[in-house]
Amino acid sequence: MTSKTLKRTIAIGVFVISLATYVVTLPPTLVFWDVGEFMAAAYLLQVPHPPGAPLFLLVAKVFSMVPFAADIAVRMHFISALTSAFTVMFLFLISVRLIALWRGSPESRDDEIVVYGSSAIGALILAYSKTFWFNAVEAEVYGFSMFLVSSVIWLALRWYERGHGKQSDAYLILIAYLMGLAVGVHLLAILALFPVMLLVYFRTYEFSLKSFLRFGVVALVIFAVVYPGVVKILPSMLDGEIAGKRSELFTYIPIAAILGALYGVYYSVREKKRLLNIAMLSFLMIVIGYSTYTMVFIRANAKPPMNENDPSTMGKLVSYLNREQYGQAPLIDRRWNMSEPEQAEAMSRYRSDLDFFLSYQMNHMYFRYFGWNFIGAAGDYKEAGVKWTLWGIPLLLGLFGAYYHWRKDKKMAFLTTSTFLLLGVVLVMYFNMQEPQPRERDYFYVGSFFIFSLWAGFGVLGLIELLKEKAGEVASRPAAAYGVLAMALLLAPINMVRVNYEEADRSGNYLPWDYSYNLLQSCEQDAILFTNGDNDTFPLWYLQDVEGIRRDIRIVNLSLLNTPWYIDQLKNQMPHGAKKVPISRSDAQIKNIQLVAYEPQTLDLPVPKELLETYRITDTAVVKKGAISFLMPHTLDFGNVKGLRVQDIMVLDIIFTTKWQRPIYFAMTVADDGKIGLKDYLEMQGMAFKLIPKKSRTFWESMDAQRTYEHLFTDVQEISATPRPGFLWRGLQAEDVYLDEDARRLLMNYRQTFFALGYYYANVDGQPARFSEVLDRMDQVIPRSLHPIPAGLKYDIASFYSVSGDTAKRNELLNELVAQFLPRVEEEIRYDLERENPYILLMQTYEMLEDYDAAERVLETIRRVYANEPGLKEFVDDKKAQWNVRKALPKNIPLKP
Repeated sequence: MTSKTLKRTIAIGVFVISLATYVVTLPPTLVFWDVGEFMAAAYLLQVPHPPGAPLFLLVAKVFSMVPFAADIAVRMHFISALTSAFTVMFLFLISVRLIALWRGSPESRDDEIVVYGSSAIGALILAYSKTFWFNAVEAEVYGFSMFLVSSVIWLALRWYERGHGKQSDAYLILIAYLMGLAVGVHLLAILALFPVMLLVYFRTYEFSLKSFLRFGVVALVIFAVVYPGVVKILPSMLDGEIAGKRSELFTYIPIAAILGALYGVYYSVREKKRLLNIAMLSFLMIVIGYSTYTMVFIRANAKPPMNENDPSTMGKLVSYLNREQYGQAPLIDRRWNMSEPEQAEAMSRYRSDLDFFLSYQMNHMYFRYFGWNFIGAAGDYKEAGVKWTLWGIPLLLGLFGAYYHWRKDKKMAFLTTSTFLLLGVVLVMYFNMQEPQPRERDYFYVGSFFIFSLWAGFGVLGLIELLKEKAGEVASRPAAAYGVLAMALLLAPINMVRVNYEEADRSGNYLPWDYSYNLLQSCEQDAILFTNGDNDTFPLWYLQDVEGIRRDIRIVNLSLLNTPWYIDQLKNQMPHGAKKVPISRSDAQIKNIQLVAYEPQTLDLPVPKELLETYRITDTAVVKKGAISFLMPHTLDFGNVKGLRVQDIMVLDIIFTTKWQRPIYFAMTVADDGKIGLKDYLEMQGMAFKLIPKKSRTFWESMDAQRTYEHLFTDVQEISATPRPGFLWRGLQAEDVYLDEDARRLLMNYRQTFFALGYYYANVDGQPARFSEVLDRMDQVIPRSLHPIPAGLKYDIASFYSVSGDTAKRNELLNELVAQFLPRVEEEIRYDLERENPYILLMQTYEMLEDYDAAERVLETIRRVYANEPGLKEFVDDKKAQWNVRKALPKNIPLKP
């Protein structure tokens, strides 16, 4: 086997191993966050959130039509698995080429194994890093984007090796085309232009300060031509605008630029101007690659169900490309957004902008993510810190590899270091993220993790060569090198698989699909459903657009309801034939709608007489007025001025304009401030709250118990596209299915629904024994043995069983609490006095078990541990007095928990 064949074999091996891992850990269907939006957009070629990803959508559409998997979502997920595996392979190939630049080609088979083995280890470190693996198993743009970045760097190195010549120029032209295509996936990919231009500089010029500064200026100009030139300014000129000034003449500039470039190609060939030829062809290739964005314009004019920002004119397209909906973060001012009280409170914790930049933006929002990937994560929960679960081996290899690279090849080390900083620290400065963020943002920085994994491979090689230098003849033997490779493989990528596999494995996780189905089926025919954010909206769009589930329902996302284009679409369009959303405002009023000053006031919502009779409303004030009254609070504070958001205005408009002719629901995930003061008029039906004209004091008092019972207790035999009772619980009873924090949070919504139904039976319907039936069903479909319940909640469930008269189940739960907390209490460590305090919970547990002697022992421990706590003596004396009375009572007298 030749050296080239061995290299290709290992490259293919790295690719296959990575791809196999990703395929095995692919989710079986839909997942949360933007993935549902992208998949729905791809399936019907729709327009997702700005600035879009047209190339990704086109590729995903093609994959969705190839029946290699039964589930359409899996076909689209496979794009990320495939492109991520290619990225891993390209890292291996890039590593081999960079190593060859400082030490030449391998001279023997043992040398080949050392070089290729080290490079393969670096590639596998990337493959199994937390962030990269997560991106590789879902239909998002980041895996595809890194594939383009890695392929461009590899092509640039190929050009660098081959030097000047007409044939090598083809690499630069191809790179330009890929950069144009990359814009249609994710804008971050175009940052790969900088390492490409550095390679051109190093290949063409001898380093000097003067030449490097000149190169820097030229590089910035070239990048500016691409971004914002081609990406933003070119479309803006087609709209007749430059820098805020409008003229019809501007529309001819892009056409003239393209015609000029075409003539430049002809002229450069005729006059043999090689540099001009490369420049003109590269410009044209970038424009051709960027032309995937014509899909956004074309499809927006087709008015698909998802048409975010409606970029159907050049002006709207420019706004879409500029992401004007989200605003623009300044580059200098670090603490620039304090519009929400939560943000203002967070910003006040920092002494200065510099403190905020270093403490939050750099340390918390970059180095923490860096630590996750190369040191280890403390958990999968939001704001999780760093924990040494990977023993820091990938970190040490990467740091040593960076040092070793600088020692051996300063030019290429400068290239990798600048790329690492560009895709890490510079992006941190550019994004200027504010605290808090709705989700973790580690996926933005995977480019810098790519470079660090490259260094980790160099670190393995450096260790072997350093060992040869320092340890003499014994260490020079092949066995020693193979031993280092084996140890590095075991302690880095294999250990990373051990640590990260459980969280990365999303096979068997049907919760996003099932939760969305259950939410849709909670609603009646032709309902209007208000949703809160990404995870209770995008998956529902997917089910409607791709699976055809409950297309009669109009989903109204409260965040998007602040935008005129979305309100206009709700009012005027009928996606999949669904009814329009009743809105009283004219199109002109919608276009100019904005937040308003507002003082809280009581409003009357008219109710038809027959509806009052249906709900048996006996309140004479309501019957006489023919309306229900509710206090609509303000939702904005500007000093002494109160106000309403656009979404509040529109929720009110929709509810009043609907006039009870269609059912209106709020998803369980909608916060109280999104319900415009109507919280007391909401009836629980499954996983949603329906607006009714009957007021209740608590959420469990107002419940359609029959519908909720049917949903919770009916096992779905066949998925239905039309209204049908029954919920899905797939995968929740399997021991090997991992649920992340978002999924676990939604499980609590399920449990809250069960609790509410049990409360209703016990307190409203007068059937406390049925509480036990409901709790048993909850544990059947969501076993607590697989999905742990917080201790405080477990105690509450035990008390619910006590209410229902099922003491056996009550005692089972209480004994679990004893086993959980007794060892902690015996350690006599002081904990905060809160709901989950082990001393308090254990004492209450013994109290419910009527084991007062054990409860007193815990009380004595509390006395010792919390000796200086105010009011402790009174608390202890009071408890002892209560228990002495209870112990004196006959055992057959029932006691309330």
